Amino acid sequence: MEIILEILHDTWMMIPLLYITYCILEIFERKDSSDDSMFYSLQKYGPLFGAIVGLIPQCGFSILASMLFLQKNITLGTLIAVMIATSDEAIPILLSNPSMYSSLIQLLISKFIIAVVVGYFVDYILERKQKIIHFEEMEDDEYEEDEQEQDGNNACPCCYTQYPLPVSALLRTLKIYGFIFITSLVLTLLIEGIGIESLERILLTNSIFQPLLTALFGFIPNCAITVVLAQLFSMGGISFGSLLAGLITNAGLGLVCLIRYGATKKEILKVFVIYILLLL
Repeated sequence: MEIILEILHDTWMMIPLLYITYCILEIFERKDSSDDSMFYSLQKYGPLFGAIVGLIPQCGFSILASMLFLQKNITLGTLIAVMIATSDEAIPILLSNPSMYSSLIQLLISKFIIAVVVGYFVDYILERKQKIIHFEEMEDDEYEEDEQEQDGNNACPCCYTQYPLPVSALLRTLKIYGFIFITSLVLTLLIEGIGIESLERILLTNSIFQPLLTALFGFIPNCAITVVLAQLFSMGGISFGSLLAGLITNAGLGLVCLIRYGATKKEILKVFVIYILLLL
């Protein structure tokens, strides 16, 4: 009981900051989706705009990018840029912890640079002969049908859009805080039960293999993974490089959508090969 009260005392101030963050995010997420400027920008500016969009903490963007790629509306490099830049719930968690602001800035800059460089490398070196279907070349009926399909598949399972904004933001806040509390409790119990030295061995602390471990962990397609990585970093369990590696490979549900909605084995293999080369 004492451990629980201690964790509550150390983390409860995150709740109002998380709530404010999610309220702001909900405002942007609930804007009228009839504005297609984002789609056109992804085509026109490619990986550059893809990296910018990916930095917004919303897993729906990786889903959107996957669907656009499957329809041949954006390049592979643009898709990769969105996936690399995506961080899901890690950004709200770091925002709710003022001591992590400098690390958050470094994280955003690093992910943006890596996403842009890798995205353009894919498009101009690895995949130079990609055929893209431009929106203006699509028939109106076909475009409207595709847009409706995108809207249906772009729903973020972490959001609660069926409720009013304040309620949805509160539910998201409580859900993520629950993940944070459980992660903190488990780590505290592990430290007391097996000792900090044993835990450091498990997490490969100060090892060159820790980023590889977190990168593999990041491939699990669930927003809870980004919560665990962010909380481990906040508590000193993993290094900044390990956090970055884990968040780079965690592309939200983008990879799941590629597999589920008919990406070829060759396309899926290309995505994983690019990730592996990036980690090496």
